[in-house]
Amino acid sequence: MFVDACAIISIMAREDTAEAYQSALTAAAAPFTSSLAAWEAVIIMARPDQLNCSYTEAEGVIVSWLETNGIVLREHLDPRTVLAHAVAVAQTHGVGKRALSNFDCFHYAQARAAGTPLLTLDRLLQQTDVETRP
Repeated sequence: MFVDACAIISIMAREDTAEAYQSALTAAAAPFTSSLAAWEAVIIMARPDQLNCSYTEAEGVIVSWLETNGIVLREHLDPRTVLAHAVAVAQTHGVGKRALSNFDCFHYAQARAAGTPLLTLDRLLQQTDVETRP
């Protein structure tokens, strides 16, 4: 299962959705995420209303958390396939306000290219053709 940045952030920040994400993550076989998803988590978790730390410190916390939770940080072997899926979902569902973000397009593309479900509660991602959980 591809672990979206919103799932990482939700669990780490103990948001209302954290329990649903954690349950799905616990049941997942071979969870993984990408450097782009980890980067998005670093940006958000470094904020003053989260960890209130430098990006470097947030990176250490995120990487440690991924390792502790058995989430492998990896990239898909064929970046051209990932790019094609990102472009296709952006073409169909849009990018920007009231549409998928750039990050969302690549999270979708990673899951689609790997043929795995996407761990996200994002309504817009749930409207795509990729299987989502929880």
